[in-house]
Amino acid sequence: MKIKKNHAIILFLLFIFLGFIYINHKNFSKDRTIVRLKGVSVNEPIEDFSLASKSVFLWADPVLYITDREGNIVKKIQREDENIEAFFANNYAFLYEKDLGKVHMYSEMGELLSTIDIKGDIFNISYENANIIFHVVDEKNEILYLMGNDSSLTEIYRTGNQILAHDVLDEKNLSVAEIKNETTGYSSLIYNLNKGEKTSQALNHEVVMYLKRDKRSVLALTDKTIYRFMNSGKKYEDRVPNISDILVEGKKTYLLHSGIITEYNYILKPGKKKIIAANVNKMENISGSIYVYGPSDVGGEIGNSGEFYTRLGYSLDKIKINGLLIGALRNGDLSLYSVVNTNTIREDDNKIETTYKEV
Repeated sequence: MKIKKNHAIILFLLFIFLGFIYINHKNFSKDRTIVRLKGVSVNEPIEDFSLASKSVFLWADPVLYITDREGNIVKKIQREDENIEAFFANNYAFLYEKDLGKVHMYSEMGELLSTIDIKGDIFNISYENANIIFHVVDEKNEILYLMGNDSSLTEIYRTGNQILAHDVLDEKNLSVAEIKNETTGYSSLIYNLNKGEKTSQALNHEVVMYLKRDKRSVLALTDKTIYRFMNSGKKYEDRVPNISDILVEGKKTYLLHSGIITEYNYILKPGKKKIIAANVNKMENISGSIYVYGPSDVGGEIGNSGEFYTRLGYSLDKIKINGLLIGALRNGDLSLYSVVNTNTIREDDNKIETTYKEV
């Protein structure tokens, strides 16, 4: 009798639990949507912006504005030099005074971290594998510098050709692609440095757009083909037309091409394919899900049951996504949006329509 009584109690508790799940199933939903936070306006047209983890950088030449993640201005930075360019990398902003050959590095909250002297013109500043890389061009060469913890610059690569892409782990482990023009045509040269040992690959009549290293190989994407060159000498490849973007997540690689996302395994065998119902050309991983965006549209939760598409505006100059924050720049004005769970939406939230489908 005692055993039957225990079974009855267990069944009763299970019934209550299932009832709770049914009543509150919407609260467990992973469905997401987009809400508009605010439009950010300053005294000058906004030329560029970047989303940091705790703030937003706005470049309105010659002023760098910093806002919080809700778009409220918290700091304004202006240098005296008139010829200034702004670069953004990870959670840092760099103001480059070209006439003086100086770069001022700021934290995401606007603190001046260092001032660096530069010889040559800065082409780009990037963040790779917890490294800050300066791509500098002088009259004869293109040079890559690795910035140290003390803000000193160490030259790690120099070439007389144009550098197309690079991925740097440290000064003795890096990959660089450059393009070489000859009478027979152009070719991309990929140089790999593994513990100081240099190897190379030549790809005739292809332009390298992306490189990604790991301990065993280097992944290279060109305008025609995706390759994986193993340190052992083995090569894997797949030819892909109309490539727009690449997203690498561990051993999986995703290619956006011709309005389709194709998933590849480590040896570049294509697997799942997903048709994208919007005009997009970029991909991001947001909380474990793939999001896509383009000149006007954003698509979220791609391949999941809560997949959605929305149009933020027409002919946007730039869209960026960082975490659940989206920035959209058009005609000098910046709008900020947030990706939220549908069950957290309030009636007064400025929800963006997410039923748009490309036709």
